[in-house]
Amino acid sequence: MATATLAIPLDGLTLTAPQPELLSQKNVESVTGIPARVFLDTIRAPGFPLPVTKLGKMRLVRREAFVAYLQALARDPGPRQAAAEDERTGVAAVLAAVGLEPVRQPRAARGTAPSEGARRGMLPSK
Repeated sequence: MATATLAIPLDGLTLTAPQPELLSQKNVESVTGIPARVFLDTIRAPGFPLPVTKLGKMRLVRREAFVAYLQALARDPGPRQAAAEDERTGVAAVLAAVGLEPVRQPRAARGTAPSEGARRGMLPSK
């Protein structure tokens, strides 16, 4: 029998820990990439379907169930999106009834300066 010592550099090793069973505001970002504030707002929203365990200030949710919930949200547009689409189609119907049609405007990025010809707060002279 032969014995040998093998030197392996530390950067050559990769250690993988198992995923936690429960997600909290402290580990949700490292596991799912979702910021803690978004996680807390999501689990505190009315109608959140998963059980939330409260342990002091910590809020815990089962990881597998939470990921399944997020995937279901991605597949099915939420009531907010559906309501916004209904509102847009309702507005379009009203405009069509009076012989007009909606015109899409490009959305201006926040913090951009107004265009050269735009004057804010002033009515055009007569």
